[in-house]
Amino acid sequence: MRSISDDSTTRARIRDAAILLIGQKGFAATSARAVARHAGVSAGLVIHHFGSMRELKKTCDDFIITEITRRKTGIGESEVTAALKEWYSDLETYQPWLDYLSRLFTDDSEAGAELFDRIVSLTAEILEDGVAKQQVHPSADSHARAVLIVTHSLGTLILQSHIARTLGSGHFSFESLSRMGNAALEIYTEGLYVDSSVLNATREATDNARNDRNDRSEKG
Repeated sequence: MRSISDDSTTRARIRDAAILLIGQKGFAATSARAVARHAGVSAGLVIHHFGSMRELKKTCDDFIITEITRRKTGIGESEVTAALKEWYSDLETYQPWLDYLSRLFTDDSEAGAELFDRIVSLTAEILEDGVAKQQVHPSADSHARAVLIVTHSLGTLILQSHIARTLGSGHFSFESLSRMGNAALEIYTEGLYVDSSVLNATREATDNARNDRNDRSEKG
């Protein structure tokens, strides 16, 4: 894989090879020897530059996080949204980065947890701004709403192959992404249920369950 940042140094080639392989196989299944072979260097040179595979992964984490949070943003979107939009528009080039980003969230890493929290905070800020401008409905639980929207967005990233298959495509593509995006915006804009009966029933059931739990706790 060529370095998208046009950094042709040996260190960058090793980093790019690690991003590709870890994204495909996971960190536990990626060895220094495999990274070296893909980068066209010796395994000893990988350790010389990074000290260990764990330090190499930290370098990859920092690189991906920097790349996804450094872009200028437009109105109503975070730098993360801007980055993903750019990456999804050129899947052939950015697929290794998308795969690695997916691993960050699914491998239960500290870097993934920190990035997830940051995306939630950014999303909450955007939604709050939308509420203030009367572009977005207010929520009874604005934080949970932000978490839900981020989860939906990252689900598209993590479940790429399943999305492509069920939409009749051999691989994840801009067409698949566009269909998912349009479906999501349709739900967000027009809603799904024709009235609030399901919401009201769910809130009532939740409140009853919470009250029952509190009663048992007090008696216990």
